[in-house]
Amino acid sequence: MKEETKRWNWDYCNDPELILVRRMLYDNPLDLLKKHEKNILKETFLKNIHFFKRENFTFWKLILDISDEEIKQRTKKSFRTSCEIWRF
Repeated sequence: MKEETKRWNWDYCNDPELILVRRMLYDNPLDLLKKHEKNILKETFLKNIHFFKRENFTFWKLILDISDEEIKQRTKKSFRTSCEIWRF
């Protein structure tokens, strides 16, 4: 395993998609965009949208050219996102 991957694998899950999600959440976005294609990041984001807080939607929407309609469709399908209690 690469040294850079070990940083994001704190629970030894070894799932490349989950590691990419963690990098999208906590790593430098510029580095991430240099290493991965936008379409891979976009698909990963939409597939794992329940990991992201609503505040992150706008950022990734702009960076990855995701429409509001795509986000609405994915959040409707996601039980975790649709049942989330808003923090005040």
